[in-house]
Amino acid sequence: MHFVCEEYRIVIFRYFITQSYCTGGVKMKNGVLESERLLLKPLSYKELSFINSNNIERIENLIESEAIFDFVKVAITKKLDKMKNIDEKDHEWYTYWLIIDKSNQKGMGVIGFKGLPDENGFSEVGYSIASKYRKKEYMSEALLTLVNWASDFENCKGITATKVLKENIGSNNVLNKCKFKLISSTSKENNYILEF
Repeated sequence: MHFVCEEYRIVIFRYFITQSYCTGGVKMKNGVLESERLLLKPLSYKELSFINSNNIERIENLIESEAIFDFVKVAITKKLDKMKNIDEKDHEWYTYWLIIDKSNQKGMGVIGFKGLPDENGFSEVGYSIASKYRKKEYMSEALLTLVNWASDFENCKGITATKVLKENIGSNNVLNKCKFKLISSTSKENNYILEF
């Protein structure tokens, strides 16, 4: 009975995603995820290194410089440290995925997990987007696309978003729109979970 309920919950979750932005579902072609308006391309170790050393012009897709905030660079340094010690087949769980506008092929932001699902089956997500692309639901679309990709992995039971600043109204709105559930909060931060 538990198995049937679990399958039902995944079907409902996938229905929500496909009804939101992913007309016909999320497609993956040549390692790139595609939704209605976006492409999500996992950045290689080399591409992350280019961003980290301020050589973003060496990446295939032009990236909005405003999309790479200081905190993103700090995260990239951590990602590079982790990625050099793991099997390349797992890099997609550690790297940033470049969020690309299909209409102009320009990188507008990044999204990614902080590693493989933990012993409980959860992986934490983080993201950033250039300010001129905010309030247009691009980040909600990117998050739903990446979450749908993760839900295809049997060992992934859900996604977390922790230490989300309460003052970051946009990020909290994205998580709420994507059906993440608030599980705890402090005076300054919220913690969310999305279970498959």
